[in-house]
Amino acid sequence: MRGHDRRRALRIALDIVIGLLVYVSGVLVGSLSLIGVPGAMDESGELSGVGAIVFLLVWMLWLTVFVRTRWPLVPLIAGAVCGLMGGDVLLLLVGVFHAVVRLPRRPATAATATGAAVVVWAVVRACVREPGYNPFAFLVAPEGVALTGPDAHVFSPQTALAIDVLTIVSGAVALGIAVGVGYLVRRTRRMRSVEAVAAHQTERSEALTVQLARQSERQMLARELHDTLSHRLSVISLQSGALEVSRDDARAAEAAAAVRKEAKASLEDLRDLVSGVRDGTAGATRTVLTDTTPALATLRTVPDLIASVRSTGPDVTAIIVLEDVDRAPALLSRTVYRIVQESLTNAMKHAPGRPITVDLRVSAEHGARIFVSNPSVPEQEALGDLTGSGGGMGLIGIEERVRMVSGEVSIGPRGDSFVVDVRLPPFTERAGHV
Repeated sequence: MRGHDRRRALRIALDIVIGLLVYVSGVLVGSLSLIGVPGAMDESGELSGVGAIVFLLVWMLWLTVFVRTRWPLVPLIAGAVCGLMGGDVLLLLVGVFHAVVRLPRRPATAATATGAAVVVWAVVRACVREPGYNPFAFLVAPEGVALTGPDAHVFSPQTALAIDVLTIVSGAVALGIAVGVGYLVRRTRRMRSVEAVAAHQTERSEALTVQLARQSERQMLARELHDTLSHRLSVISLQSGALEVSRDDARAAEAAAAVRKEAKASLEDLRDLVSGVRDGTAGATRTVLTDTTPALATLRTVPDLIASVRSTGPDVTAIIVLEDVDRAPALLSRTVYRIVQESLTNAMKHAPGRPITVDLRVSAEHGARIFVSNPSVPEQEALGDLTGSGGGMGLIGIEERVRMVSGEVSIGPRGDSFVVDVRLPPFTERAGHV
């Protein structure tokens, strides 16, 4: 059993136990107070037929004590019936207490006024009648004497006055305790509620403070990214443009054009990244395409990525089978693009001039399979400027992306080739457009 269920069961059991104790005590008090009910006692001081009916009625009315926490007005009304017919007001006070604790202000005030009126009525009625009909007469009467009937004990004026004073004080104290303790418990609960709200607001303020701090860090990082890379990429684009115009060699001009195109696309990607870092939405996919917008990182643009790599010189053989592209989640679509991109980059860095094979198959039923391979090249044959440019983070990034979508990845030598083999899970539900 969980902790919440255990506490709830304990509260219910405790409520039942308290209800049983209050019920037994109330029935005993109600039985003693039958002497004050007109007709409950015959001339000999014994319980009459009317008294027996009233006694059973008291037992039934006291059963309402078990619903005191859920419907406090029920025991209050039952207690008012007992008090108005001459019995005790204990059940009434129980109902007043729980009404004050649990009901809104206006109903609680009305319940308090009703309870006070019935208590005053019961006290006045007990003081007006003969002392022998007052339940408190049992406390001062000699043992073995009759309190009612022709042989009833005659109380002295001082004793009668003492009984009346005891009745008034008991009624006032009982009503004060029921109402006063009820409002104290009500106020305590309200203070706890206010404290809970205050604690929630404090947590929310702390969360907003952390969010603002992160926003400030993102803005600083965005500025650093922009200031560090934007200038260098702009210079590369300008120089490659000049090289494209100035060279007579068609192949060199084509390569320069490809470099300039990649530099321009990199600038656009950098602007998107900086904007995403500032807004906290880095990685989101843009939905509006224009003629000047660079290729997005999606399944649809993987062929453009491969064509772009081919234009820079490498021999790339690609087999691409794309199905259910519209049903592919945006995260999976972007993940596939980035894995292919990083795999091509890794192959160009560590196996320059060698052919690259790309096998990409995507469907909703089978998921995505990405297989990129290139011949293994001795380390001394790789271009030094490129092999050290990534810091070894590209392949780690592939593994992290695969884990994000609960896929499987295998990276490393296989025979004479270096292979990146990735399997991503099926996608059966429509999770967004790409």
